[in-house]
Amino acid sequence: MERILESLLIEKCRKGEHSAFRDLVKIYRRQLFSYLMRLTGDRMQAEDAFQETLIKVWKAIGKYDHKDRFSSWLFSIAHNAAMDSIRKNKLRGSLFHSDDIEVHTSESNPYSDVVGQELREILDSIIDNLPEKQKQVFLLREHGEMSFKEISELTGEPLNTVLGHMHYAVEKIKRVLRKKNAI
Repeated sequence: MERILESLLIEKCRKGEHSAFRDLVKIYRRQLFSYLMRLTGDRMQAEDAFQETLIKVWKAIGKYDHKDRFSSWLFSIAHNAAMDSIRKNKLRGSLFHSDDIEVHTSESNPYSDVVGQELREILDSIIDNLPEKQKQVFLLREHGEMSFKEISELTGEPLNTVLGHMHYAVEKIKRVLRKKNAI
């Protein structure tokens, strides 16, 4: 059902309907911004990359091939915009602050909120400290919901290398969580 709605919105976007583009962006806004935030490590840089992504998507929507998943195409554009932004701001390193991401739990009780926030901060720290290629693969897979083949094509890395990056990223996350007794 969601793919049908997505396809209808894409067709309307191709006809220049701005309201359809706004609706299409709503579907991916939170997931996309979260990905960019994690990848860049800086709220302003993520916002800039987010805006740049939307501009590029709007301009290139006519080139989108329906055979590909829209989310993969979108996250590929976002990834490239973030990498450009990171390269431009290389000298201006900044740290990611977990306070910048909202944590919502299904229950609304203080204990769950505190535990959820603490776990989010631990995970954020672990992911931020992964080697760059492992971090990119992990975030593209988890936030971008891209297949390993798509990640391989996007990054220009062989499929086995991408799988290796993901394996080592997951193993490091598990190892650090065990040390912190978080799992």
